[in-house]
Amino acid sequence: MNFSNRVAAYACDSYDEDRLAQIIRTQMNIFGYDEAFFAGKKVVIKPNLVMKKTPDAAATTNPVILSALLTVLAERACTPLIAESPGGLFNKQRLEGIYRVCGIASVAEKHGVPLNYETEAVNVPFPEGKTVKTFHILKSVAEADVLIDLCVLKSHGLTKMSAAVKNFFGTIPGIEKFEMHATFPDYKDFGSMICDLCEMYCRTKSVIAITDAVIGMEGNGPTAGTPRKIGAVLMSSNPFASDIVGETLLGFAGTVPIVREGVSRGLAPEDISGIELIGDDIRPLLISDFKEPDSAQNRAPSLLTTFSSGKFGRFFMPRPIAMPEKCRGCGECVASCPQHTIELSVKNGKKIARIRHADCIRCYCCQELCPFEAIKIKKNFLIRIIGSI
Repeated sequence: MNFSNRVAAYACDSYDEDRLAQIIRTQMNIFGYDEAFFAGKKVVIKPNLVMKKTPDAAATTNPVILSALLTVLAERACTPLIAESPGGLFNKQRLEGIYRVCGIASVAEKHGVPLNYETEAVNVPFPEGKTVKTFHILKSVAEADVLIDLCVLKSHGLTKMSAAVKNFFGTIPGIEKFEMHATFPDYKDFGSMICDLCEMYCRTKSVIAITDAVIGMEGNGPTAGTPRKIGAVLMSSNPFASDIVGETLLGFAGTVPIVREGVSRGLAPEDISGIELIGDDIRPLLISDFKEPDSAQNRAPSLLTTFSSGKFGRFFMPRPIAMPEKCRGCGECVASCPQHTIELSVKNGKKIARIRHADCIRCYCCQELCPFEAIKIKKNFLIRIIGSI
């Protein structure tokens, strides 16, 4: 595959379905995604449905942009499959709840397209991988000829930003995601694994990356942050190039580890100056005060970041804390912890989560998947002091 640096970016300040369909139609025409392109191919849409959240939370793919996409695909005689694997248990019952609450089920019914409930996964070799040589992924995704990556532009506690590249992590089934966190506790290795996964798809399938940046999420994303209007829709055949534009929109240029890994591999240019931007002028959309996740350490001195690996480094890293006043003792964090460092204890007759930080790898899965936003990220006191200087 030739990793193109073309990104089609169009301004869109609301979820107006007609406007979104017009944008996606124009973008697909630019890239040559016409009826002939889709003819005879199995097409899978991979949205971002990280957990059971309503569309107004901006944590998941908005059903309106999905509906607009399905309208444009129908014009091209294409009936795709919608497939996702949220974190946690991966079964039909959980998928039904996710699809329903996120507003995806009603859109699929409206357009007469199928939702994937198949939980079977297969091993797919990728000998070119830098960190991972074989991935265990959803069978439905493995069988696709065209993979449409319909992501949301958000902040992220672990990776700082979640967009086109990171969205592919959802093709690893259910709790196996937690196993990947445990296997790659080092942030650089985890980011390299994500890049391997995205690169594998780009080299073996036709990938269409569509980034919903109409309303994204800032702060403690990908699920516990705050909705923030960004006002754009991006499309590219190269998720790495698309994310260069994404990090620029958020004011994160040059600081998103997964994007930097892609750049180091030669899969995208160093910055947006190397991107061939097509469409609207995005300069008026650039955000200077987009809130980072609490786990971000951009202001930490280089001396400390030098020691950011191993148990010594863990001492300086932000850590997740359960808030007793919000915790309802549901056990979701216990089930989602790859290191099994969280347990429920009883205090004053109430079950609350407690985290054993000595073994915590700071993957922030507990914060990401807590349905009650009861996990906060606390920075080391030295980092807070130095960061305020």
